[in-house]
Amino acid sequence: MELTRVDYVVLKFLKKKNCISHFESATLQEIMSITSNSRPTAYRRMMNLRKHGYVQKGCKAINADTFYLLEKGIKIVESGGNEND
Repeated sequence: MELTRVDYVVLKFLKKKNCISHFESATLQEIMSITSNSRPTAYRRMMNLRKHGYVQKGCKAINADTFYLLEKGIKIVESGGNEND
């Protein structure tokens, strides 16, 4: 999967907020606020990142979906976006 700039922004945001476990995760609303995407677009983006192993769904925050980084997502952020590292 080729990541877009917005994908990198989301991954960096999750890393900065230390969203790295099921219980430490960011809501879709928080992600929407940094991407300026609509809810459907942000959700599709997150489902695509999930499908490719960068993020996973966390525990629900009331009725809101939350997301956190998986090891693959952490590595891409720490490598500065170089998917080959």
